[in-house]
Amino acid sequence: MGILEVKDLFCGYEKVPVIKGVSFSVNKGEFIGIIGPNGAGKTTFFRAISGLLRPAGGGIEYKGKDVLKIPPKEFASEIAVIPQMLDVPFDFTVGEFVMMGRFSLRGRFESLKEEDHKALKEILEMTDMTSLKERRISELSGGERQRAVLAQGFAQEPELLIMDEPTAALDIGHKVRIMDLVKRLKKKRALTVLAAFHDLNLASVYSDKLILLKEGKVFTTGTPGDVLTYQNVEEVYKTLVVVKEDPVSAKPCVFLVSAEDEKKSPQPPFSKGETL
Repeated sequence: MGILEVKDLFCGYEKVPVIKGVSFSVNKGEFIGIIGPNGAGKTTFFRAISGLLRPAGGGIEYKGKDVLKIPPKEFASEIAVIPQMLDVPFDFTVGEFVMMGRFSLRGRFESLKEEDHKALKEILEMTDMTSLKERRISELSGGERQRAVLAQGFAQEPELLIMDEPTAALDIGHKVRIMDLVKRLKKKRALTVLAAFHDLNLASVYSDKLILLKEGKVFTTGTPGDVLTYQNVEEVYKTLVVVKEDPVSAKPCVFLVSAEDEKKSPQPPFSKGETL
């Protein structure tokens, strides 16, 4: 049994199903990427895992427990949920906001300790947020705020990290730095990661396995090489692509082909050839 078990999950909004019979297992220490086009159900699925959306059928278990029955403090001490973007109701400083991630590790009336302040310093350094410690959340750019949300999740020291498109608001440099950090934490702490991606190449480089969703169902699952074939991408995303092996990572890399470039090709369409 995996650390996370999704069993014949059905869920949606106002009786309209979005996720339709999804099942899979996540083993401890794995990095699983969830991919699929807009409307495939990625965000709905993550809302169900985090307990914000009650399934209409099936269920989700963490270490054999229904996620809806895990007490909030216990949930937060083991599972960190990183949304696409978080509305912060009070104008905390970055340091205060990130430190909130430590509360799940302390008793109800227990004060924060020296180790918590040490952890805060390390996390701010790791996420390139040290210079922003005293800034108010309201003063941050979208990318800076997303890094603060990620830092708060890391501060929880979770066993399972759930991320819904965590790098969507970040520039390419911070995307790489944040995903490298997640990968290092995965190795150092035997962290299990489940992340949704829009960027197929980012998902390919960092994930051990991919789950490709189409219209709320699992279209296919496997290693990035198994999933990111031109046939699968074109079938699900309805767009022409070329897939080649990244010369550095040896993972598949997806290249978009515009309609204009397709017409220029001496051998159109590209997709009729092999995935290289």
